[in-house]
Amino acid sequence: VSDNQRDISFLRRAWAYWWYAWGASLCYWGLRTHERQLFRAGVDAFGRAVRAWPEFSAAHLRQGVILSRELGEHQAGIAALTQAIEQSPDWAEAYLQRGLVQRFHGDPRAAIADLERYLALGGSPTWRSEAERQIAMLREELAE
Repeated sequence: VSDNQRDISFLRRAWAYWWYAWGASLCYWGLRTHERQLFRAGVDAFGRAVRAWPEFSAAHLRQGVILSRELGEHQAGIAALTQAIEQSPDWAEAYLQRGLVQRFHGDPRAAIADLERYLALGGSPTWRSEAERQIAMLREELAE
């Protein structure tokens, strides 16, 4: 890789981080003010981050969470979370987030698979018991 390509790559990643930070800021203010337009602008900023650096899985994840949780666009949220997982297949948080969206707005079997994957990857102890609880409830619901 040439020095010029390295410089361009660094600049694209830096630009992506800037858009990511801007999107996070907009979403923070959206949470504080309950203004949907701020969430929409945040999702757009995360999209710009992804266009600058397509492998930026954190931007895919935040875009998916905001689309689903704050904007009610669950299928678009699942698609963005799937992109995060494809970019970082060993990132437990992405499976937790997609599993929770699937749990309440998608496919219960897919939710179980994602939440089990989260547990297998050793996800945060803070959310471990919640993932286990959701899996148990899903299995009970599917057995009825």
